Amino acid sequence: MVALTILLLLPISSWAQTSKIPDWNNQSDPMKSAIGLHYGKLAGHGLSFRVPLTWWLYAQVGGGIWHTTESERHNLGFELNYILRQDDKLRLYLGAGVGYFYHREMEGHSGGSEIWTKSKDANIGAGVGLEYLMGTRWALQGELDFVHTGENGDIKVAPQVGIHYYW
Repeated sequence: MVALTILLLLPISSWAQTSKIPDWNNQSDPMKSAIGLHYGKLAGHGLSFRVPLTWWLYAQVGGGIWHTTESERHNLGFELNYILRQDDKLRLYLGAGVGYFYHREMEGHSGGSEIWTKSKDANIGAGVGLEYLMGTRWALQGELDFVHTGENGDIKVAPQVGIHYYW
């Protein structure tokens, strides 16, 4: 029984010693592009894609469309991430981006016709973010940005979060 246990564990322990856990600095598997979910005032709410422009500059585009019988929401965001520091599992970066948000909602009925209200918002901003590689290919992203909202012209600090799968 002990010999069988040792025999079964031998390939696992030898694999663990010779194999390297994926990281962003591994030249044989650099994990450049990613797909995931994102929520933020600059890079959009919904599906997100990350692609490298060079090793130190990433582009991220994200957005989504949600429709119900009484509400329509569309958004699209674009952001550039300039990597300040990168180790095996952590990236520190500066981000700058723009986002466009559209919302149309039914307020009620009047005289047999529907009454809809619309709002549009275009944002621009920049901030600092961290991205942490969890496990082998999943990364958690968090960012704090100064955002100039087109809605009323205010500048606010707004968080952004995302989770991405790198390949």
